[in-house]
Amino acid sequence: MATESQTEAPAVEIPTVSQQEALKVLLQSLDERGHLQRPQELKEGDVPDGLNDEATFMRFLQGRGFDPQGALNQYEEALSIRKDTQATEAYDVISINDFEEARKMYPCWSGRRDKRGLPICMFDVAQLTSENMAKYNASQTSTARSQHTVVFHDYMTRFVLPLCASMPDCQAKSPSVVSSVYLVNAASFGLRQAWSLKGYAQEVSQLLAVCYPEMVDRCYVMNAPAYFGKIWGILSKFVDPRTAAKLIIVSSGEDSLSTLTPLLDVENIPTEYGGKFTYSPGMTPKLDDGIRRHMNWTVPGDSLPEGPIKFMQDENQRRVVSATGADRNDVIATP
Repeated sequence: MATESQTEAPAVEIPTVSQQEALKVLLQSLDERGHLQRPQELKEGDVPDGLNDEATFMRFLQGRGFDPQGALNQYEEALSIRKDTQATEAYDVISINDFEEARKMYPCWSGRRDKRGLPICMFDVAQLTSENMAKYNASQTSTARSQHTVVFHDYMTRFVLPLCASMPDCQAKSPSVVSSVYLVNAASFGLRQAWSLKGYAQEVSQLLAVCYPEMVDRCYVMNAPAYFGKIWGILSKFVDPRTAAKLIIVSSGEDSLSTLTPLLDVENIPTEYGGKFTYSPGMTPKLDDGIRRHMNWTVPGDSLPEGPIKFMQDENQRRVVSATGADRNDVIATP
């Protein structure tokens, strides 16, 4: 159940002196092993956001309790997975349709931020239907599923996190935005579905724990049924313990709005939880006013185009936002 201490607006954490020293040690080790060089798989104009920038290294360091050697080992394990799945190259060639199909399988960014400037991601367990799961499992090998997962989550690290970090009103500046707030609607979650998803949960959780540590700032499980404790007892065994510890269970009988408002502005809370934001999980992001004003967007309205998006550097050395994927490379925002 949600408690007052769990829903108080959190302060922005600033790394301690010892943590900053740990980052310096890690950066030195990474440099000695050639990991600070520009990744060869990047295309001309690509920036290293989400691949080997300081925010990425800080996530790995946090995930290992600020142990530089442990963070280095995990980063190299993640590099091995990325190489095996050709994830960076796949980001530029994945079909828009395949990318959008992934929105049914994972939490996705809503286009909104919390009061600190962290992105708000949303998901509805109802999207994991037996039909979608059967299609997911039948159409892909284990390696292909891993590529599918990594490519979709690169959207967060290569686009969403650096975008939110660049906003003038972002409070998380030390060193950057490295995590997100998650809202998961569990209203339809049943025991049979939980049992059928245990393999999926284990496979995805293990991959994300290695390649995307510390991506979760906190996760609100909304509209949790009375029997959710039994369900969580099954699934928690297959979820990364550090991530599992960040769950805040909000039962179907609790006041969702009062639980969320200490952290989220009412304009960014979905209407189903008592807010004013008209949005459903699986939709493309609907940008908040601050993000729209800060950059010059070529896309109409407040919604982003479908498919993968990334930051690039143009011929004038300006950082621009580009819609990528199969058969496109379109600049959609400039400073």
